[in-house]
Amino acid sequence: MEERIINDVLMQMEPHVSTEVLRILETVMIKALYYVEIKRKDTELSTEMDDNLYLLQGYEMNVKKDGLSAKTIKAYLGAMRNMLCVTDKNIRRITSVDIKYYLDQYAAKGNSVRTVNNERRFLSAVFTWFRKHGAINVNPVEAVPVKKERKPPIDYLKGVEVEQLRVSCTTLRERALMEFLLSTGVRIGEVPEIKLDDVDWDTGEIVIYAHKTSDYRTVYLNDVARVHLRKYLESRQDESKALFTEVRSPHGPVHEDGLRLIIRRLGQKAGLRRRVYPHLFRKTMATTLRIKDCAIEDIQQILGHKDPSTTLGFYAAANKEHLRQVHNRYMSIGA
Repeated sequence: MEERIINDVLMQMEPHVSTEVLRILETVMIKALYYVEIKRKDTELSTEMDDNLYLLQGYEMNVKKDGLSAKTIKAYLGAMRNMLCVTDKNIRRITSVDIKYYLDQYAAKGNSVRTVNNERRFLSAVFTWFRKHGAINVNPVEAVPVKKERKPPIDYLKGVEVEQLRVSCTTLRERALMEFLLSTGVRIGEVPEIKLDDVDWDTGEIVIYAHKTSDYRTVYLNDVARVHLRKYLESRQDESKALFTEVRSPHGPVHEDGLRLIIRRLGQKAGLRRRVYPHLFRKTMATTLRIKDCAIEDIQQILGHKDPSTTLGFYAAANKEHLRQVHNRYMSIGA
């Protein structure tokens, strides 16, 4: 019983504290409960909670084998555990009312509509898996409508901002990474797994594996990216096979968090009065293609979107300059 309480507390605290703090908390609780005997009044509830643990462990084990990324699994299970802490019910008996109540509570904590919709999506993914594998008959999330979002204008780098970032690069690695992201439009999580041998220097093509879509796709280096990437690679003294490496020994691939830090610091050095983040380069690349009249279907292929509505939703609306050009082109009165 004591172990059950410890596990419940740790699950509830996991989203709020670091792994190190969780370990300390576990040690403190074990010592505090060592001489205490605890009995649960409701044995049926205990059985139901044990069933939840069994279901979640089974889900985690199986989706890992299916290739779902650790980051995605953590997000999905975090949403499930948060929801179960609020509803205090067996997963098999969760209803759409429970889901709606939880999401309302989640929104009341100050989370944005977009964040609430993401939480709903995480829950739906897990319940869909349970339904497909016979643990439940219906996904209760499906009956809960998605909240309407106000989609902000497309966020992308203007030409002068790109040049400011280029000027602020003080290392060959910074410039190579920047040009690489602008040219390929890859997701930042895909970068650490790209190897030197993956690059075809004759064509500028790189075949990458996208964990998000579980697909391979080809991305392309333009001439500028190729030049700066070669300069960076020629400056390296390590024997690592990774395209982008850590500066410190043993020169393994730069992790996703490290790449995000490089980009954030680059924006700070450039003095840009805006947040600079890796996905901004992906959106800049896609917006540039759209401004130059690239078809949505082609942008979809380049970005590796499975659902064309994703591409359409983020990139179909070009900037004001593009819309002005379109209006002039089609609405001007000819002689």
